[in-house]
Amino acid sequence: MNALSHLTNQSASRTGPSDPFAWIATVLSVLGLVIAMGGSSWGALLFLAAWGAVVLARADKCLRLVMRSPLLWLIPAIALLSVIWSIAPEVSLRAAVQLALTVSIASLSAAFLRPRDFVSAMSVSLLFGAIFSVLFGRYGTDGMTGERVFLGIFASKNTMALFMSFLVIFALAVVTDRGQALVLRMLAAMSFVLGVLLLLQARSVGAILTTVASLLVLFVVAGFARLHARARFVVLVTTAAFLLPCIALVATLAVNGTLSHDISSFIVEDLGKDTTLTGRTVLWQIALTEIAKRPLVGTGYYAFWMQGNLLAEAIWRSFSIETRMGFHFHNTFLEFAVELGWLGLAALVATMALAVERALRHALWDRTQATAALLAAIFCLATRTPAEVDAPYPFALGTFLLFVVAAYGADYVAARRPTVAVPTPPMPSAAIA
Repeated sequence: MNALSHLTNQSASRTGPSDPFAWIATVLSVLGLVIAMGGSSWGALLFLAAWGAVVLARADKCLRLVMRSPLLWLIPAIALLSVIWSIAPEVSLRAAVQLALTVSIASLSAAFLRPRDFVSAMSVSLLFGAIFSVLFGRYGTDGMTGERVFLGIFASKNTMALFMSFLVIFALAVVTDRGQALVLRMLAAMSFVLGVLLLLQARSVGAILTTVASLLVLFVVAGFARLHARARFVVLVTTAAFLLPCIALVATLAVNGTLSHDISSFIVEDLGKDTTLTGRTVLWQIALTEIAKRPLVGTGYYAFWMQGNLLAEAIWRSFSIETRMGFHFHNTFLEFAVELGWLGLAALVATMALAVERALRHALWDRTQATAALLAAIFCLATRTPAEVDAPYPFALGTFLLFVVAAYGADYVAARRPTVAVPTPPMPSAAIA
């Protein structure tokens, strides 16, 4: 595939999908993730089967596209390698293969669809998750707080909040994009309203704050990208002149202890939570202790939270997780360091940092609502990492989006890389003769 031609097509204003079959496959595959996060194994099957026809029709091309960027395979490679030292090799092997399949489908989605069409596919597929939550949603008990909360069709309120956050971001990007088809914009308007209502219903202050911040990123980046170079420079200088004194003030408050006191007061009095952040700090301390046992390589990919692991069993009992599954350390970096050590953590940080940096460059070059929405989505995912674990796990929406954005960024960098013509050496006279 000609990468430069692909990127040029991305900025076109036509409203039809880049590839109708790939668009439908993406809608179905994300719908499969919705079902999978609801606790049904049929969701993973739908996620994989949705791309079956596309891959079978173009097997050779799909294989080349899947392997086009080494960046996408850094984490899956380490996950697969962890089978050697894992405390549960069969579990790590199965999860690593499933992660590779998730990354492959994310890579194909980015290859076959322009960002505009991918964003519309996300808006449509997540709408089904919102509708299913309204029709078949249920209440459950939050293992962290003991409160009775609305879960939708998902396993936890945090998972529902994540899906609704992404729905709000992508729906608003479609609504405000005049290049989208009218029917898609109408559906997106309904998605946005429904997503906001369900996000509020989840009663997750963190999810609401990260969603609002992500929408701000969407509009700021979309507007900034349309400015001329001189106007961008003025905006950057003005922003820096405003932020530097604020940073100095925050640093001063942090040094003299005022900041920590105010934060504790805000958590306890305004948010109604305890100083342990409903048990998160306890989990973080346990994770740090576990990391110290195997600092370099960890316990193995996906190998800690399994029945039979005495420490995992003790945590489940402490937090009243009767199902004895589906829990985590409520911090992406600590969770990954427990399983894959500093080696895996370095791969995760590198992947996320490059995805964010390249998504920003892509959005400033492409200048559409769609690329701004991709940056907003990865920003939302990144800001959730200190308190949640949304990626990188197999058949998870956070993982899928992380690698889709990383794939778009890698394609953008490859397309913008200057090509150097290699001169042809003169033929020897003997060869001419």
